Amino acid sequence: MDPVVVRGSLGCGAERRTYTVVRSRWVAEAAPLVLVLHGFRDTADSIRRYSGGSFDALTTAGAMVVYPNGVAREWNSARRAVMLSRRVKRVDDVGFLRELIRHLVSELAVDVGRVFVVGFSLGGQMAIRLVCDAPGLVAGAALISSTLPAPGNRAFNESRSAGVPILAFHGTADPLAPWGGGTVGFRCSPTQRRVLFGKGPHLSAPDTLRWFAVRNGIESPPTFAWIRTARGWVGRTDYREEGCAPVTGYTIVGGRHEIPGPRPRLLRPDATVGGGLVAASVVSDYFGLGK
Repeated sequence: MDPVVVRGSLGCGAERRTYTVVRSRWVAEAAPLVLVLHGFRDTADSIRRYSGGSFDALTTAGAMVVYPNGVAREWNSARRAVMLSRRVKRVDDVGFLRELIRHLVSELAVDVGRVFVVGFSLGGQMAIRLVCDAPGLVAGAALISSTLPAPGNRAFNESRSAGVPILAFHGTADPLAPWGGGTVGFRCSPTQRRVLFGKGPHLSAPDTLRWFAVRNGIESPPTFAWIRTARGWVGRTDYREEGCAPVTGYTIVGGRHEIPGPRPRLLRPDATVGGGLVAASVVSDYFGLGK
């Protein structure tokens, strides 16, 4: 059965912010809520298309999915670097997402303790800021093609607080946000040194996982395992320690700046994206959305 799609708006400061909610026709009481944050120059509609509807499918696990729209298709995210609009750096996106969650919890059958955020690219940067600047607001975060800004390029509260589970996906051939760290920007290949429209230095994908593990209080070394998928290889790194929120990262061999999973291409799903791994399915299992 097709999900219900509802478009809404919310007054937040001087802005009228918009969003799209996708839910099943019958929503169970205390349903989990998943925020999916789009990337740079994307919208709620475009990330739904770009991800092949894979996050919409979380409604079959009983979740409600909301796609907020950033101002000027951007987010005032975790890094200091400006994208295109300097005005966006004055927008209180943490306040907007906090108010949106409060609104949905009060209006719909949402469990305030089971709110999760998924962010792709610049949306991942926004998810980082949400976790750090609004502790306790979300119960877990998934970062896709997004690594932690390096010191000096950070625009979030770095003080340690209660940790949350962190899930990350990153391709080794990402030409915009290099898996090995460095300046985020436009390249023709991951090895190209000169970067166009650079957005400052960022940590590597492994160092990003390590930073969150330390933040979550994990002192044990990580475990690593190779996973053979239908289309390639994926490495899984796990930081786990009793009494601490876990941190898990998936390294997609040959993966680019993309959302692992199906994506419309030439009028049919492209199952090769992300080496056959489907990020939305991993998110559902990792955060226990169907429980």
